[in-house]
Amino acid sequence: MSRAKDFPDTVYEFLTGEYYIKHCRRLPAAGHQRVITITGQEAIEFAGLAGELLLRNGAETSRVEDTVTRICSRAGFTETEVLVFPTGIIINGFRDGARLTRAKRIRARDVNLTVVSIVNDISRKFADSKITPEDGLAKLRELTERSPGDTRFLWSLTAGALASGAATVLLGGSWADFIPALSATALVRIIIGAAAFNLAYILQHYLAGLFAGLIGSLFVDLGFGQHLDKIVVGALLPLVPGVSLTNAVRDFISGDLFSGTLRMVEALLVAAALAGGAGFALAVYAGYLRNLIF
Repeated sequence: MSRAKDFPDTVYEFLTGEYYIKHCRRLPAAGHQRVITITGQEAIEFAGLAGELLLRNGAETSRVEDTVTRICSRAGFTETEVLVFPTGIIINGFRDGARLTRAKRIRARDVNLTVVSIVNDISRKFADSKITPEDGLAKLRELTERSPGDTRFLWSLTAGALASGAATVLLGGSWADFIPALSATALVRIIIGAAAFNLAYILQHYLAGLFAGLIGSLFVDLGFGQHLDKIVVGALLPLVPGVSLTNAVRDFISGDLFSGTLRMVEALLVAAALAGGAGFALAVYAGYLRNLIF
């Protein structure tokens, strides 16, 4: 298009596309106009808390790394490196002329997909500038300090017991086995929660298998159940490390071989502990305790 001398500059640029190139493309989106005001230490704490909460509550390695990287990138970090494994997380990045590092050891782990969903929502809102970094950090701190409480334990106990009873029937047990499996699951959960909180993770599952075998055997001998094997399997079903196995496979697929190997070994050890505890309990009960009790 030839340009006339008296042709308005703005109209000419608009018709030829130069207006968009010179003006619109340089304008940030409305959600990206906020200025990051938190310090580098607060920003890396924000990213570290998000990663810690995800890792503690059952998220896979790739999700943790992606979330931490998103937060660090939006907070102004460059050259960000995130190292995640099942028992720890290390974050390293460059901001404001200094290189900052944060390392966190993860000791207690659980499966709580509600927390994973909340942290994901916070991190993505922050990356899209829908919340301020101060608000995001405050929400994560509140989530970290929040106590699970008795209500969540009761809901978890009830849901696990009902699922175990239903699984016992689906696995071939009779409806007479429903109540024993439900009760055995509830009792195992209560005993482990009250007595094994200071024990190692694998030993807790060994005790769970032990109590499941003993309680199931007692129920059957007392006439409250018919299929001992189905009752024991149903009682241990909520403790089977299905999430760990799934995350191990996802880590292998994502190329996180170290994390995948650790998760796979952990899942196999938990399964072995459950089976070993239940087997030992059944052997001891059948060989000694039944004669003493009855």
